[in-house]
Amino acid sequence: MRIQVKDFMSTPVTTAMEENNVLEIRMLMKEKGIHAIPIISYSNDTLKVEMTIQGIITATDINKEVSEDTTVGDIMTSSNIHLVHPDSSAKAAAKMMLKHNVHHIIVMCEGEIKGMISSLDFTKLVAEHSLG
Repeated sequence: MRIQVKDFMSTPVTTAMEENNVLEIRMLMKEKGIHAIPIISYSNDTLKVEMTIQGIITATDINKEVSEDTTVGDIMTSSNIHLVHPDSSAKAAAKMMLKHNVHHIIVMCEGEIKGMISSLDFTKLVAEHSLG
């Protein structure tokens, strides 16, 4: 059985913007029990509005000492952001995470965030599909 990303990704995805305050994001993550949030922006073309991923902020980032006026844009990771399609295999996503040493991948399709995968999602996947 081929397990696809869409079979075990986490949804819905909470997003934030660069100007959001880190202390607010810390409380939001705690409240929702999540460990990473994609940082997005919108460009307003005359024909349509497009969402762009600017970076990602993780629990590791927000647990650093920050001041009351620190914004997400000040501490987010804006490089090493990895995307995967919902129809990609779990194996391909796992290989991507290992190759790039990341714990979170954003699931995108047709310019929209559809979900996220974390190392914890892979742990749950293994637990649900007995290995013997």
